[in-house]
Amino acid sequence: MAAGIAWYQWTQPTFANTYAAEQGQRLDVPLPDGSHLTLDADTRLEVSLYRNRREVRMAHGQAMFNVAPDTAKPFDVLAGPARVTVVGTRFAVRYMKDGADAGTVNVAVEDGRVRVADVTIDARGQPSPQLVELSAGQGVQVSLSGQMSQVSSISPAGIAPWRQGLVRFTNTPLSDAVHELERYHATRLVIRDPEVAALRIGGSYQIGRPDIFARVLPQILPVRLVARDDGSTEVVKAR
Repeated sequence: MAAGIAWYQWTQPTFANTYAAEQGQRLDVPLPDGSHLTLDADTRLEVSLYRNRREVRMAHGQAMFNVAPDTAKPFDVLAGPARVTVVGTRFAVRYMKDGADAGTVNVAVEDGRVRVADVTIDARGQPSPQLVELSAGQGVQVSLSGQMSQVSSISPAGIAPWRQGLVRFTNTPLSDAVHELERYHATRLVIRDPEVAALRIGGSYQIGRPDIFARVLPQILPVRLVARDDGSTEVVKAR
């Protein structure tokens, strides 16, 4: 009985908490082990620190991780189909359940090294063997089905641009771009036409300034803005 109690105590976390950043909010979280997390808007995750490991389960959103080195306690981030494992480093993880990259996990390393593994199960009930190691300035995507992209090079400015108050789009459908901006501030932009929703947009835009984003749209896309009685603005095809 004493052995069972000791084992139970060993397997229980020494620290556990859930953190959530709401729309337009950013949350800085210092952890007891010396690590530091920065949650972007619309992000929720659970932190559990054990005697022999550290674990974060990201339900949704994106965050920057500055992990305190501890070779005896690896630090795992579980997000959708991916597991990111480190000892001490700075890296960003994005995992959205809706929008342009729904279900995809994006990992980018700012400093140190991380190991990214696919945790999906194949048709035979076996875990996938896919695994890649990333160093500073590298990134990878893990799709909802567990497929890994080629490792890409990422400039420091391209890692978690939301820390600088920016959101970046690359050939992104307009409807998804508006959805992303809604994570930070109500845009009051309405798109009813599927053709308009499918128009592609790129560039960097200020978080929390949907008014500037809206004014730019007619300059870069074949659209115009129509003010509605309810205070919203509809984006329609230019005549």
